[in-house]
Amino acid sequence: MDAISFVLGIKSSHLRSTQLRDLIYRGRVIRTTKINEDGTATEATGGGETQENGGTQTSSQRNDPTSAWVMAVFEDDGEQVHRWKRTITSAGQSEYRIDNRVVSQKAYNDALEEQSIIVKARNFLVFQGDVENIASQNPKELTRLVEQISGSLEYKAEYERLEAESKKAVETQGDQLSERRTINSEIKQYQEQKAEADKYERKVKERDDAIVTHVLWKLFHFQRTIQESSDKIAQHQEELKEHRRSVEEYHQRVEKARQTQAKVTREVNKLEKDIKAKEKEIEDAENSLVPIDEKIRISKKDLEKTSEQDC
Repeated sequence: MDAISFVLGIKSSHLRSTQLRDLIYRGRVIRTTKINEDGTATEATGGGETQENGGTQTSSQRNDPTSAWVMAVFEDDGEQVHRWKRTITSAGQSEYRIDNRVVSQKAYNDALEEQSIIVKARNFLVFQGDVENIASQNPKELTRLVEQISGSLEYKAEYERLEAESKKAVETQGDQLSERRTINSEIKQYQEQKAEADKYERKVKERDDAIVTHVLWKLFHFQRTIQESSDKIAQHQEELKEHRRSVEEYHQRVEKARQTQAKVTREVNKLEKDIKAKEKEIEDAENSLVPIDEKIRISKKDLEKTSEQDC
């Protein structure tokens, strides 16, 4: 049983001896040791073989084996033969060979696992006391045993790590969902504020456009009023020119009339002087006894002639 367990990679802790070098055959030593019930060996009272001079012989001096090996020959379903060999030295070091080729322990175990021989699960051997031990186990221990035999126990640490990562991921997802809801709420609030700001900007633009339109309307009417006023001013200026020309003509006519009046006044004054002179002459003639009627007629004739000449 120890040989099969040894070649199939079972650890020394599961064998009868905790030290692998104790599995090496020591014929001479056995004769001087006592085999216990549990399979372990203890030295007898007499100690080891002694030399003639009283010293104790070493294993090399006793010509004991320095190594041990076990080879397992396995034929798979494809009728292919596999040879697995494990060697142990007196120093307790193991050497692994597959088909007489030296490999590492990991490669050796991987080759066994390819044939469903899982070393860690020990699913290929039933050790003494295993049945009784299994029967006395509780459900939790049985579950662990099943996992160990199936090989899933090897992935327990990875499973627990992934489970912790899964829980952490769920918590992170919950936090992210909460954060996402918060962000969505903030986005909605920002969108409403932006919509309100856009509406306000549109109203401001409409107000500005209305103010500009109103100012343009006022400017248009002011410009039209200015144009109409300018046209009226130009018309009034033309009329004023006409009035000024008319007034100038009137002034000229008045001046001419004044000149004519002055001339007529001078003539009237002259005639009045002549009349007075004539009247004086008449008076003088009357005084000289000339018939008055005749003198008057003569004076009137002279006056009429004088007036016709002036005209």
